[in-house]
Amino acid sequence: MKNYLFYLTILFFQLSCAQQKEEVSTKKSGLKFYIGAEVTNAKDSPEKEIIELWQNYLEAGKFRIDDSPYWSYENMKKPDEYLWAIGVQNLSSRDYEVQCKIVGIFPAENDYYALKSAFSHVDENGEIHLDAIVSVYAKKFGDIYLLINSAEYLKSVLEHHKVGSINYYVHPFHKFDRKQAEKMNEFNRFMVKEFNTEPIEFDYFVANSARDIVDVWGYEYMVKMYIPEQTGGVASINNKMIYSGNNSEYYPHELVHLYTYQIAPRDYHFWIGEGIATFYGGSGGKSLDWHLEKLKKFLAENPDYDLSDIDKLAKQIPNGEYMTDFRYVLGGFLMKKIYEKYGVEGFVDALQVGGGNVKEFHKEASNDAFFHFLDEKLGVNEKNFDTYIKKEMKKI
Repeated sequence: MKNYLFYLTILFFQLSCAQQKEEVSTKKSGLKFYIGAEVTNAKDSPEKEIIELWQNYLEAGKFRIDDSPYWSYENMKKPDEYLWAIGVQNLSSRDYEVQCKIVGIFPAENDYYALKSAFSHVDENGEIHLDAIVSVYAKKFGDIYLLINSAEYLKSVLEHHKVGSINYYVHPFHKFDRKQAEKMNEFNRFMVKEFNTEPIEFDYFVANSARDIVDVWGYEYMVKMYIPEQTGGVASINNKMIYSGNNSEYYPHELVHLYTYQIAPRDYHFWIGEGIATFYGGSGGKSLDWHLEKLKKFLAENPDYDLSDIDKLAKQIPNGEYMTDFRYVLGGFLMKKIYEKYGVEGFVDALQVGGGNVKEFHKEASNDAFFHFLDEKLGVNEKNFDTYIKKEMKKI
């Protein structure tokens, strides 16, 4: 998963407090639920029912389950997956109070309702911080309303093109490029042959920038939304969706994630998953070789830079270009070495280095397991990792 826009460590900025009367739930927990006074239709039907549905879901804290009574599963396996950025599963149990304020609810196209919520918290200094503004939709099924993923709603209103097994959905500001879409379809066929598996049919949302794709993803505001670097995207592996804010119909890196997940639906080590994706599809629109040249140059100029603790490498190479994440380029290089020695079967073995099955959310493989695999396959361990990488970079 990449790029800068989608790495969320939940940073916040100060928001001035509006002086207005609001309705407050009486639930005693870390989550406080508000309805803004400006939401004058909050007590109307069906708006009231939909607001209560959303509140009940948030307070239940049941995230990414298979049988939630709050969501429609008609077209999506994990409809609430996009809400990981607000941490649904622990909203009510944090050390600080999280406030969810309903800022609007209104009819949308095709018999949907749109619901907008602002999430914020107050820090120890009394400052108010806006965390996110989230879009969720609702539609009536029989006698009840159920929640709908933002992207699922937008599939019913955005421009649509089908190229091979790819369903493209186009942001209004973007002009569809069929040549790039055909190139993506060719890469999809290559993945099928490479991994000797069945082709994946998937949805591809394309926009000019990461800022635009965040809106499609379901956020009117989120962390780092307005940073200068506006290239990025993310894959929803459970829902077989790619969100591309790269102004391109071609995004091979994220497609690789769909195939590695199909082969091994587990939380394998981050460096393995991103390494394989970077090996095949590059990162940030640049090939692995391009990033390796940046790493080689940096290490030549900084020979004493310590690479031994991989947990400290969760950052971009400090060369002022803000393009190359150590984990992606080093993971890609290591997976390249695996491929050269063992072929695709080496990747299949690597993908077994996981923390458990898919239901064990984010129980990722440990560094110990990762280095055990590298030592077995390449003779690389924690003690010689720094030396190995620097030696290999000089050969490039």
